[in-house]
Amino acid sequence: MKQYNRKSIRLKGHDYTSVGRYFVTIVIRNRLHLFGKVIDEKMILNKFGEIAAKEWQQTINLRDNVSLGAFMIMPDHIHFVIHIEEQRIQKEYTAEELERRAGAVAGKHMNKPGSLGAVVRGYKGAVTRQVLSIISENQNNESTLKNSELMDIHNQLRTEKTIWVRNYNEAIIRTQRHYDNVTRYINDNPKKWDENLKQKLDLD
Repeated sequence: MKQYNRKSIRLKGHDYTSVGRYFVTIVIRNRLHLFGKVIDEKMILNKFGEIAAKEWQQTINLRDNVSLGAFMIMPDHIHFVIHIEEQRIQKEYTAEELERRAGAVAGKHMNKPGSLGAVVRGYKGAVTRQVLSIISENQNNESTLKNSELMDIHNQLRTEKTIWVRNYNEAIIRTQRHYDNVTRYINDNPKKWDENLKQKLDLD
């Protein structure tokens, strides 16, 4: 299966508020297996994975200009296809307003309302808040830590402000053939995960 090049740098000149279909990957910090396990080529979600799944479905309720394509939660990353169905009219800002909204750090990107970046940022924020809230509760009552896996997650994320790697990877889907191939790739991810694990074990 062809591995798609999903560069994290946005395509120069492309308007990510425009109508289109996008293949996006977001990754957990340190490749921590936060969302569950792959068993017999199926992804088994844990509590954190269920949060990630629920919040993705909420995207439709929160944003009426998008629809959802293929979606797969993996232990340490998430793949999804999102369709921007309607372009939002953008407010015109003065130079001072743009600087205030984007921040004073040179080159910091401002997510426009209705854009791909705004959708990803909102989703990542919603999942982060709930996951870190659970981890914080465990920190205050460590007797609730039931196993070594949860303890490892707690130790790695308890001082973090986000569970995600900065930014995200994306590819613009321009043809139906590309769309079908991406959908197949996403749906086959659990099977590929098992195959990659077997290959690693064979090398050990």
